[in-house]
Amino acid sequence: MALEILAIVVTPINEVAKYLFGSLKQQIRYLTSYNTNIQNLRRQVSELKLTREGVQTRVEAAQRNLEEPFPNVQKWLEDTTEEKVEEQLRDFDEANINKKCFKGLCPDLSSRLRLSKQAVRLAETFHTLQVNGNNFPETGISHPRPPPNVELARSTTIVANILPRDSLMNDLMEALGDSNIRSIGVHGMGGIGKTTLVEKINNELAGHILFNKVIMVIVSKDPDLMKIQDDVARRLGMNLEATSTNVRANRLFERLETEEKLLIILDDVWKPLKVEDIGLPRGCKLIVTTRYHQEVCVQMKLQKIIKVEPLSEGESWVLFKSKAGDVVTLPNLKPIAEKIVEKCKGSPLAISVLGSTLTSVEEEFVWSDALNVLSDPTRSGLQGIMPEVVTSLSFSFERLESLEIKKCFLFCCLFPEDYNINLRDLRDYGIGERFLKVGGTLDNASDKLLTFIKKLKDCCLLLEGDEEYSVKIHDVVRDVAICIGGDAEYGFLVNVGGGLIKFRESEDLKEKKRISFMKHSKDVLRDPLECPQLQSLLIRENDDISIDQESFFEDTKSLEVLDLRGMSYRFIMPTPQSISCLTNLKTLHLVYCDVSDKISLLGGLRKLEILNLSNSIVKTLPEEIGNLVNLRSLDLKWAKLSFVARNVISKLSYLEEFYMNKYTEWETMTSGGEYNARLKEVELLSRLSRLTIFIKGTETEPHVS
Repeated sequence: MALEILAIVVTPINEVAKYLFGSLKQQIRYLTSYNTNIQNLRRQVSELKLTREGVQTRVEAAQRNLEEPFPNVQKWLEDTTEEKVEEQLRDFDEANINKKCFKGLCPDLSSRLRLSKQAVRLAETFHTLQVNGNNFPETGISHPRPPPNVELARSTTIVANILPRDSLMNDLMEALGDSNIRSIGVHGMGGIGKTTLVEKINNELAGHILFNKVIMVIVSKDPDLMKIQDDVARRLGMNLEATSTNVRANRLFERLETEEKLLIILDDVWKPLKVEDIGLPRGCKLIVTTRYHQEVCVQMKLQKIIKVEPLSEGESWVLFKSKAGDVVTLPNLKPIAEKIVEKCKGSPLAISVLGSTLTSVEEEFVWSDALNVLSDPTRSGLQGIMPEVVTSLSFSFERLESLEIKKCFLFCCLFPEDYNINLRDLRDYGIGERFLKVGGTLDNASDKLLTFIKKLKDCCLLLEGDEEYSVKIHDVVRDVAICIGGDAEYGFLVNVGGGLIKFRESEDLKEKKRISFMKHSKDVLRDPLECPQLQSLLIRENDDISIDQESFFEDTKSLEVLDLRGMSYRFIMPTPQSISCLTNLKTLHLVYCDVSDKISLLGGLRKLEILNLSNSIVKTLPEEIGNLVNLRSLDLKWAKLSFVARNVISKLSYLEEFYMNKYTEWETMTSGGEYNARLKEVELLSRLSRLTIFIKGTETEPHVS
C-alpha cells in the first residue's frame, strides 16, 4: 500500500522534473545558440528581401501590361514591406544585441534569452513568407485589370476643351436623364464638334450615378462590324473568339443584358445601323453622332435629335485667338483676323486649322492671302463638310513648307478612318518615296519624320494616336486630304472596303501614282495592274485577298513602295517574270505573309533598302538574299525561320537595323549538310545601330553605336 502511495507521489514529480529539465535545456540552447540564431535571422531577412524583389519585379512588369496582382500576392507584398520587416526587427539593434550587465563585465543573459527566442520565431515567420513568395506560379501572379465603367476620352479632337458649349451639354444630359428617351441623335456638318461633345459627355459621366457603364465606339464611313463588336467587347473585358458576326452578336447581347444602366455611344455613323447586328440590347441607352439627319437619325428612328450648330461669333473669336495667339491683337492684323473668322462661319475645325496655321505669323500679306483664299475658294465642298472647312484645310496644306512634308501628310490619308498610323511604316514609305531624305542614317530619317509630324500636329492636320509611336488623322481632314491627293500632281487613290474588284473596274488607274486598297475581303487579283506611273502600292490588311497572276506587276515598273501586310498567309507571291519588273523597289513590306517558296525571288530587287518580313512564314533565308547589297533594314521579328545560308548576313554590309528574334540555329548544320549562319557575320555589320537576335536562350537587344 505504501509503495502504491509512493508511486502516486513520485510519478508526477518525475514528469515535472523531466519538463523542467527539458525546458531548462531549451533555455540553455537558446543562450548557447544566441549568435547562430541572430545570424540565421539576418540571413533569412536577406533571403526574404531577395524573394520580395523578384515578386515585385514580376508585379511591376504585369502592371506595365495593365494587369493587377491577385489579392494574395498583394497581401504578401504588404506583409513583406521593408517597414513591416524593420518594425519586427526593432529590438535587434546593435545596442540590444550586445547588451551587458554588471557594469559591462558580462552579457545580459536575460536579454539574450529573450532575443534568441524572438530570433528563432521571426526566422520561421520570414522563412514561411519566403517559401510562399517562391511558390507563386510563374504565370499566375496577376490578372487583367477590369475595364473601367467609363473610359475617359483622351480629347484627341482638334477643338478639345477650349469651348464648353454648355447649352448642348445641358440638352444632352437632360435627354440622358429622361427615362422615356432611349435613343438620341447628335447631328451636324463634318468638323462642327460632334465628337468633342460626346467625348465631354463620356468624361462627365465618370463616377456619375446616371449610368453604371458607358461604352463609346467609333463606327466611321466604312463600318467594320467585327471591329465594332471587338471594341464593345474590350470595354466589357470579353474576348470574342468566334468568327461569325451573328455568333459574336449573340454573345455580346447575353453579356450586355446583365448590365444595368448602360449607355452606348456610336460616333461617326454614316448610314443606318441595326443595333441588334452589333449585339446591343434595345433596352440600353443609345447616342448616335452623324453628319446626316434624314439618312441616319430619321431612318434609325432616334427619339431625341440634337443639332450641333456652328459656333457663335464670340465663341469663334475665342477659339481662333486660342489657336493663333496674341498676334491677332496687332492693330494691322486684327481687322483681317476678324474677317477670316467671319468667313469660317462658325466651323470649329476651319477656325482651329486656320488659327494654328497662322500662329505667330506677323506678315500682313500672309493674312491677306488667307482671307483671299477663303473669299474665292478653288475647291468645291465635299458631302457633309462645310465649304469653309475644305478651303481652310487647303490653305493650311499649301502653307506647308516643302513638298516632302506635304507628301508625308498625304500618305496619312491612305489609311482607314480613325486608324492608328504606325510611324515606323510611315518612315519606311518615306525612305522608299524619298520624301524623307536618305543622305543620312535611318535614325536621321526617323528624326526628320518626327519633325514633320510635330509641325503637322501643330497646325491641326494630325492628331496624337492611341497607340505608342502612332498618329491619327481627323476624319474630315482625311476627306479633304484625299481630295487634295487626288490632284494629278500627287495622284493618290484611296479605297477602303466596298469591293476591290468592282472598284478597279470603275476607276482609271493609269494616271495614279499612289494607291491604297485596304479592308477588303474575298477577292482574287488576277488581272495585271496597269499603272505605269505608280510609285507606292498598299494592299494591306485585307481578309482573304490573294494575288494570282504572273504578270500582276508587269505595268508597275516605277513602283518604289509595296506593302502587302496582313494577307493572313494567303498571299501568293508573283512569279519571277512579275517580280523581276520591280527593279526600282526600295521598300517592301511582306508582314503576315507566306513567302517560303518564293523568298529567293527577292534577291533580284537590287535597289531594295527596307525589307520587312516580320510575323511571316519564311523558313529559309537563301543565298540570293545576299544580293540585296543596298539593304538598310531587315526585319524578321517573329518570322518562322529555321535556316539562314552562311555568308548571307555578312554581305548585307549597309544594314543599320537587323531584327531576328526567333531564329536559334546559329552555327548549326542541317540534316542535308548545309551550314547555318555564324554570329561572326553579325559582328561584321559595321553600320548597325539597332539589333535584336536570339542567342543561347536569351533574347539580346543591344543598341549599337
